Amino acid sequence: MKQHIRRTRPVAGALLALTIAIMATACSTGSVGGDSDTPSASAPAAGDSAAALQAAYDGVVGAPPTEPVEVTPDITAWVVSCGEQASTCSAPAAGAVDASEQIGWDASICDGQLNPTGWGDCIRQGIAAGADVIITIGQDCGAINGALQEAATAGITTVNVGGVDCSPSLYTVNVTMLDGFSYEAYWSKVGELQADWLIGKTDGAVKLLEVEFNDTQWGPIITAALESRLAECDDCSVVGTLQLSNADVSTGALSQKFSTALLKYPEANAVAIPIDGWFLAGLGQAITASDRSESLYVVGNFGSIPNWEVIRSDGGQDATVASSAEWNGWAGVDAALRSLAGQDVLPAGIGLQVVDADMNLPAQGQPFVYTPAIDYQADYLSVWTR
Repeated sequence: MKQHIRRTRPVAGALLALTIAIMATACSTGSVGGDSDTPSASAPAAGDSAAALQAAYDGVVGAPPTEPVEVTPDITAWVVSCGEQASTCSAPAAGAVDASEQIGWDASICDGQLNPTGWGDCIRQGIAAGADVIITIGQDCGAINGALQEAATAGITTVNVGGVDCSPSLYTVNVTMLDGFSYEAYWSKVGELQADWLIGKTDGAVKLLEVEFNDTQWGPIITAALESRLAECDDCSVVGTLQLSNADVSTGALSQKFSTALLKYPEANAVAIPIDGWFLAGLGQAITASDRSESLYVVGNFGSIPNWEVIRSDGGQDATVASSAEWNGWAGVDAALRSLAGQDVLPAGIGLQVVDADMNLPAQGQPFVYTPAIDYQADYLSVWTR
């Protein structure tokens, strides 16, 4: 059983200003399709760790669109995965292919290999293959603006799932994850829920080793929101930070950098990881090998079937801020359908809830479906008319 460690270290100074990191090739930032900046719920009362934990489990939930849309037949869909070696990329891509096949479309996945060059190459392969629709998973426009311009010139419908568009827009349509949440508000909610779970589990005494990810624009947003929430907790602080990147996954440096950080910050009793795929790439093993697994509360982000088993088996990950990865892919197809039909793209309804071994954990081998369960596939198929 995890130890509840209390210390009296004061909260670190003022919250760092939110800085949105952009890929080196990025253009100006735009929106992801939603203009609302509705903030997420306020923090539980200071010191109320039980309320914080319940807020993490409850999260925020939505539902797929209910407005019917007619299926355009004989479409070839090209799905650009941000990187098939990462479950947080491969699962949404697989969902997009599944949804496409359910409505009679031909669909293929191209592996972007976790780098902007690969993403752009995949888009150009889709253009050469004669795709009617290109759906990108987790790719900011600024990293692939040239390829997107080429797709637009070719008359291809491009759909942005989980990335940021340029300004002016280069994507045909953008998926808004949840009604009432802008791009920034949605990813801020991830950081807030990570903090709520850690506050609840440490009884309001978080000493955090914070892992940062600046390859995309949502990474710094999560970091800022996590720090802001912890700043509301009197006996919580960030004791150390570590920046990791996609390059660290590709080069195999991920685990060694993380293990070094664990040694550097022995006072940490909590770790926040921005990408669940990293646990499978070596961080889970690094935590269990550190002999500190029983004294660390470790929370991730995204969730996938392999991560449920890491959580279930005490394999170095204790919890995650989960959303339905496959639903992201289905939302991309819904956005394409509505664009082809000349309709407005509607919010996808993809919510966020914390999963741990005690709450919201899917059955073995099953995807995340929320509590209470949401059958998003049936909901989509009921409004996709043929």
